[in-house]
Amino acid sequence: MRKLLLFLLLANGILAAGEAPNFKARDILVLQDGFIALRIENTSAQDFALLPTLRERVFISLFVNGVKRAEYLAKAVDPAIFLKRSLIVLKTNFRAQQPLKIRMVVNGEGAFPEVDPRDNVLEKDLAPIT
Repeated sequence: MRKLLLFLLLANGILAAGEAPNFKARDILVLQDGFIALRIENTSAQDFALLPTLRERVFISLFVNGVKRAEYLAKAVDPAIFLKRSLIVLKTNFRAQQPLKIRMVVNGEGAFPEVDPRDNVLEKDLAPIT
């Protein structure tokens, strides 16, 4: 069944090579300069080739205190996240100047086929660095 799914994804131009990635929202943190950073992991055992048609798709959504504040397209994130067993840190344009509730959603629109999307959402309360 898995081989049939992979064949269908390749035939439809969704995957270029390898198996589907497995993204995980790992952590949300405040850097020393006060900016918020997002840690995202791909635990897949194979590389994922990002096709040009997928570069314009939303990859990460960021919510601040329950309001969607940013969307990051696939072309705007470190391409290393599409490689096997990779981890990236995406520095956002948002500063934690007061206590915030941050929610990160990775591949929330299902733009990329994925092994297990259940670990793609992380919510965390952040305190500013003083």
